[in-house]
Amino acid sequence: MNQLVMFSPSGALVDETLLDRACNHLSNQHGFNVIEMPEARQRIQRFAGDEATRMASIENAFAMNTPSLLMATRGGYGLSRLLPLLNFPELAALLNANEHLLCGHSDITSLQLALLNAGAQPATLLHGPMACFDFGAEQGADRLTLEHFLRAVEKQAVNIEWPVECFGLDTQKHTIAIEGPVWGGNLTLLCSLLGTPWLPSVPGGILVLEDVNEPAYKIERMLLQLLQAGVLAQQKAVVLGNFCEPRPGAHDNGYSLRSAAEFVQGQLGCQQKHVPVLLNFPFGHCTPKACWFQGGQGTLTLGCEPAGSHARLVQTLR
Repeated sequence: MNQLVMFSPSGALVDETLLDRACNHLSNQHGFNVIEMPEARQRIQRFAGDEATRMASIENAFAMNTPSLLMATRGGYGLSRLLPLLNFPELAALLNANEHLLCGHSDITSLQLALLNAGAQPATLLHGPMACFDFGAEQGADRLTLEHFLRAVEKQAVNIEWPVECFGLDTQKHTIAIEGPVWGGNLTLLCSLLGTPWLPSVPGGILVLEDVNEPAYKIERMLLQLLQAGVLAQQKAVVLGNFCEPRPGAHDNGYSLRSAAEFVQGQLGCQQKHVPVLLNFPFGHCTPKACWFQGGQGTLTLGCEPAGSHARLVQTLR
């Protein structure tokens, strides 16, 4: 896949220099033929163009008949406005037929989940880096971010290992393997889809979640919303990525993201649901950044070595 199409379905660019650098790096250093959609640099208030413009950009990018990597320039708020306007079965069919790969995270979560719900194949939905944040630095992309990204694009494979903290499983005794479709994304966006026609049902899944600029108690409240809506109990595992280390307030008195994860897993146990909650997955608004295929079958392996507990997530779609 050589053609890379930049589009801005959500927020307006904050700094166009970042997109200039991203296009340059991806073109000159990594051999992509980079194309910008016409609205990529537009601004109306905080958005990359009005709703009609951004909707047309998505539709036109998906309709290209050359298999392309469709990369969001950035996230930011905006896709929630478009959900009722987009024909998701038609867009999913275009992604599948044209063999595109839609890449992004954050606000792109809602677009990917709605497409997955409408029948898009996991091989078309890469939950991964975006142009400005991940490729816009002067020195280019972080080495590990680039390694994960190129493996996914070129080999349709994911292989991520990380030191893990786990609630609900004893990894000291033996290695544990969990298999299921990997799905999720931004916690706020996923919660916003509850009760709407766009949230897929993924029983037996490995649910990956991340967020940014949210205190630990809000993260817990959203996790409890997913629990009380019955989403968490359907999963085989909940994997918490990077939450940008939410700063504790004076009132927290030792309460932290770890406390929230432990409490939520305990509530699952009270429901007699043996769903482990894992921490420290290297994904989110962070560097380095892993990536994974939305809805693609994966294997999550947990074990212990002398250096400590670790986890590995593997997907192989080809």
